[in-house]
Amino acid sequence: MRLETDRCIIRNFDEADIHEAYQYLSNPETMYFIEDPYTPEQTEDFIHDCGMREDPLVYALVLKESDKVIGHVIFHEYDYESIYEIGIIIDVPYQKQGIGYEALSALVRHAFGSMNIHKLVAETIEGNDACVRLLEKLSLTREATLRKQNWDHDNWVDEYHYGLLREEAI
Repeated sequence: MRLETDRCIIRNFDEADIHEAYQYLSNPETMYFIEDPYTPEQTEDFIHDCGMREDPLVYALVLKESDKVIGHVIFHEYDYESIYEIGIIIDVPYQKQGIGYEALSALVRHAFGSMNIHKLVAETIEGNDACVRLLEKLSLTREATLRKQNWDHDNWVDEYHYGLLREEAI
């Protein structure tokens, strides 16, 4: 897959991206709501296992002006053939600039337009207010709250499940 927006390119990962992926995957602030920061070995395994497979689970998010990998988007089949999960991780220096909305908007258009899928789903946790705002700005609806489902920073927190149906997006 390859999608372009005004400022970004969403594309498959390749071997040359591992170093730049490590820069954001090892950043504790970037990974705060996701999991512990990655080691170089974990980053390499993640990119190989999730980004460089025949049917990738994640795609590189590249800033056009610098050709730098600044994060990744999650986009893969979820439970059924026409239901896909979406998500995004952007390195902290590139957050709060509208890049996440720009990238995921393109992904939503691609999913419902070119791919004709039935539904998009996304998950986040309590406290990740920026992600909640982004998902809701993209018109995803909170469909479920799994109470105290996720262990995050020494506390049990709620896990939120979002969805967007094709007929709601068109």
